[in-house]
Amino acid sequence: MMKKIIVLFFCILMLVACTSQQNENEKAFINNVKALKNETEVTLNDITPFEWDTVYSFGPYTSKEEVQETIGFKANVGETVSEGMPHLVFVKDKEVVCEIIGYPSNLGIDIKSFSSSINAKDNIVFKVKNSSDIICLSEKITDLTEEEIWSTIENKEWSTYECGFVGCGIYFYTENDTKYALSMGYGSGVAVVGTYKSEVKLEDNMVYLDFPAYLTGGQGISDEVIEIVLVYKDNILYFGDIKFEFDPENPTSSYDKWMEMKEKCLKMKEEEKN
Repeated sequence: MMKKIIVLFFCILMLVACTSQQNENEKAFINNVKALKNETEVTLNDITPFEWDTVYSFGPYTSKEEVQETIGFKANVGETVSEGMPHLVFVKDKEVVCEIIGYPSNLGIDIKSFSSSINAKDNIVFKVKNSSDIICLSEKITDLTEEEIWSTIENKEWSTYECGFVGCGIYFYTENDTKYALSMGYGSGVAVVGTYKSEVKLEDNMVYLDFPAYLTGGQGISDEVIEIVLVYKDNILYFGDIKFEFDPENPTSSYDKWMEMKEKCLKMKEEEKN
């Protein structure tokens, strides 16, 4: 009995020590990010005052069980409860050495979502931007400017049938000097079964737009709209692991068919009036 108590006591001490070290690593990491100069570029290795093998990035509402499954072992980790909360988990030798989670307004820093994981040896470059007293880090995906990215994706339909989507596409265009995205849900036998128009914002080489929630494969009411961020890389727009691609071999896009159908409907209405 006494041996069990001693073992339990040492386990508790180890847990407290690990938690304390994680907290110290978190504070040091945040302070290092806050000290960065605006419009500079760094790697995570430059600002992590601790050793790590892999850092994982998790989206909003990722459960503790899903985090543990991704990192490959059980650990005392948190979970985000809202949009716009960065959640990074640094791992070294099957141990969480640092966890960054919370609202940017509380942390004083913001880490834009990146590919699901990054290895320390890869030395991925991040761009630094001071936005409203919050230091933002975003993975440097391309050397293209925002306007160069827009000129690449404009007047094209980017579509996906990846698992998790019911089949959808986005057509980007400019109207009255304003950038827009027309999101479309594809249907069987019908070119487009639903559309949603929203303005587009490009910032830090990322494309921001409002998007129908039901097209992301998530649950929710049919008319719910969420903001999504698309990352442009190598002529592909990424939403997490989902790819939106442009097919230059497709002479007639769903957008073209939808416009043709819309024009026919308008013509029929005009004929009915006459």
